Amino acid sequence: MSSINSVCWKVTYLFTALLLPGLFAGCGGGLEKFPTASVTGTVLCEGKPVESAIVYFEPLREGSSPGGKQGWALTDADGKFTISTYGDQDGAVIGKHRVRVGPPANSSWQCDCVTEEEKDVMQVDVVDGENDFEVVLPKKPRGYRQRGVLGDEDEEEDD
Repeated sequence: MSSINSVCWKVTYLFTALLLPGLFAGCGGGLEKFPTASVTGTVLCEGKPVESAIVYFEPLREGSSPGGKQGWALTDADGKFTISTYGDQDGAVIGKHRVRVGPPANSSWQCDCVTEEEKDVMQVDVVDGENDFEVVLPKKPRGYRQRGVLGDEDEEEDD
C-alpha cells in the first residue's frame, strides 16, 4: 500500500509542478503596462499657482485601443506637478488624455476655481519624449456649488 501512496504523491507533485504554472501563465489580464512619457506642468487659477491640487491624466480610448492606466500627481507650492502612472514620476501613458484637477483631502484648502475629479479641465495629447502642460482652471461661477472633499456634504460657495 505504501508504494501506491508514494506513486500517487509523485504524480500529484508532478501535476502541480508542471501543469499549474502553465495554467497561470495567461492570467495577467489588466496588468499590462503601456508605454509612458514624461509629463510635467503647472496648475493655475486666475494666473496664480495652485498648491496641493491633485492632477489626473486619464487616457482616452481611441478605436479599439484599451486606453491605459490613469496617472496622477500632487502640485507643489509653485503649482508644479510631475505625473506618476506605474512608478514614481514615470509619466503618463502615451496618447490622448482628459485632464482633471481635484482638491486635496484637506477641508481648509480653498481655491477660487473649479476643482472636481469628475470635471474635465482640458484634453491633451501625450507624445513620446518630454511633455509640459499649463493647466488653467476655470473660475467658479456665481452660486457654484463645489462638491465636497472625499465625501463631505456640498457647501454653497460665497462669491
